Amino acid sequence: MTVAAIDRLVHHSTIFELNVESYRRRTASDKQKERRRQLPTDTPNGATTMTP
Repeated sequence: MTVAAIDRLVHHSTIFELNVESYRRRTASDKQKERRRQLPTDTPNGATTMTP
């Protein structure tokens, strides 16, 4: 039943394929890079130590 409904909707439609970078993926990647820049790198291997 669902397949028939979808078929009726898409039968005469035009499908556009956009080969562009995803906005969400780019934003997530930018945020990840930003977080990596904010990590302290005072100790080797990116490990952090707590001081009292």
